[in-house]
Amino acid sequence: MRRIFLFAAVLPISLFAQPYLPGKGSASDRPPAQRQQSAQQKLVQYRHDQINLLALRADAPSLIAAALLAQPDAMSKTRPDVLKTPALLKRAQRLDPDNALVWWVSAGVECTSAGANACPGTQTLQKLEQLDAQNAAVWALSLWRAQRDGDLPIARAALTSASQARQYNDYFGAIVAALYAAQNVLPMSSELLLATGEQANVDGYRLTHAAGIALSVLPPASKAIVAACRKHDKQVRDDCENIAKKMSVSGSLNARRDGLDSMERLLPPGARMDAVRARARELAWQTRQIGKLGARLANDGRVTHIYVHALQSTANESTAVLAVLRSQGVALRPPPGWQPSKTAN
Repeated sequence: MRRIFLFAAVLPISLFAQPYLPGKGSASDRPPAQRQQSAQQKLVQYRHDQINLLALRADAPSLIAAALLAQPDAMSKTRPDVLKTPALLKRAQRLDPDNALVWWVSAGVECTSAGANACPGTQTLQKLEQLDAQNAAVWALSLWRAQRDGDLPIARAALTSASQARQYNDYFGAIVAALYAAQNVLPMSSELLLATGEQANVDGYRLTHAAGIALSVLPPASKAIVAACRKHDKQVRDDCENIAKKMSVSGSLNARRDGLDSMERLLPPGARMDAVRARARELAWQTRQIGKLGARLANDGRVTHIYVHALQSTANESTAVLAVLRSQGVALRPPPGWQPSKTAN
């Protein structure tokens, strides 16, 4: 589903994990050794400078972005602790304690960091349940935590709460939008863009880079639902079907696919099953078409702008995808007889 964005991981993690080299003053004031850095070293320094500038700001989106950009430096002994992910997230939490996105990103970091076991953290989970109780994805994280802890009553209650919630939101679009905007804190030169090795303009690079980071930090909400919905007693089936419906109309392509897949497993043969399969076929078609437009999305400024504008206006990935497809004259529904290949996703 995310092939269009996977080339966003433009640099290997080993490159990002290189020691932090704090820069002082302008480039001309730095020692000759720093002025003669390779292009890739300059790219690493550029990321560090982005983090440092974002960390100076007093707004939650900037601090969230700084925290996510700083993740490759988790084991760096030369990067100050106050400029590492945990400290930056703590600052965002203190600055804007009622911002659900802050706590969702915190949950993602807690669940995707090396050695993560019981996740999300208790405080993070409690804040999410308090701030975003009508989001089934939040209760899916409670479900995940209970599954890991072996707490069956809490897991069952979390599944019911997810079923009764109004919507399912994994915040993918909101994270991408925040990261994209934050990267504009520092201009990117042609030399640095060339060093990425990507066939992209600056805006396209920032978009795909943001999407790659956002994808890597998504917490395991949908995994918890899949695990819980393997049972087939009526109460569980009803709750799972309710959750799957919410997922299938969410703003995330991955969540939509997972929701439709779940509904196919849960529903008996008949008209409702046929309708779900038709929707799944349409989603697969749209995903394939946006994949074909991947190069244009990265290097055609007009196309990039259409996607970014829709994403920033709605925080909805699906809306942004449809906006691009419409702008390029691509049919939103597959032609008669078209079927997705089994390996398309």
